[in-house]
Amino acid sequence: MTIGIMIFFITFFAALVQTTTGLGFGMIVAPFLLVFYPPIDAIQITGALTLLIAAVMTPFGFKNIVKEELKNLAFGSAVGLILGTILLKFVPISSITISAFIVLSYAFYRYVESHLIARKKLPNRVNLTADNGGALQYGLASGLMGATLAMPGPMALIFLRKNGFNPEQVKATVFALMVASYSAMLILSAAVSGVSDAAWLGLGMYLVPASLGLLTGFIISKYIPDFLFDLLNTCLMLSAILVLGIKIVGMEF
Repeated sequence: MTIGIMIFFITFFAALVQTTTGLGFGMIVAPFLLVFYPPIDAIQITGALTLLIAAVMTPFGFKNIVKEELKNLAFGSAVGLILGTILLKFVPISSITISAFIVLSYAFYRYVESHLIARKKLPNRVNLTADNGGALQYGLASGLMGATLAMPGPMALIFLRKNGFNPEQVKATVFALMVASYSAMLILSAAVSGVSDAAWLGLGMYLVPASLGLLTGFIISKYIPDFLFDLLNTCLMLSAILVLGIKIVGMEF
């Protein structure tokens, strides 16, 4: 299989997964792009394509957006995006990767723990009181991971799902957050680091398969039951943790 064909299918699959679950594009594509591009270029390409997916999907789920949680997640994310953009410019990627691995692993543990408890309570919401402090913290982590690894979705999804929101609410809110997060991230990244010719070329190469994956995912997303939604996202988060772990093992300190 040539590099071009592999790029096409990986990008198509990542866009399909992102559209159906609310996660996945950055987790699948970013590690792959980091093999061929400098970190900043890889993050910009991934961010632009994820923004496209989120911007298309957000209007369709607007009525399901959980506005109070979105507001707090967005505020924390804004702070995280600024800090993350600065870190990406001046801090070694190895330190960022290790930190992300620790934070995501702990958050995933809390997600599984809370989700098992949620099964015994309300189907749509575990806690009817808004957890503003938690939303700010998870939003901050989301912004940091978005700016440095193009992965803002996992932390926001973990927060929403562990508090019992149903999949449609989770996807709608995560997509809305991604529109704001990725727009801000790309503006900040371009202002601090500029946009290289390689990044523009890469974006053009991946645009077609990403669009096809978006269309396919939109068609099949309505047929995915709740349990499969949780299973897919659990697999995606475990994959992200595994990828980060493998990258850490292969680092030179």
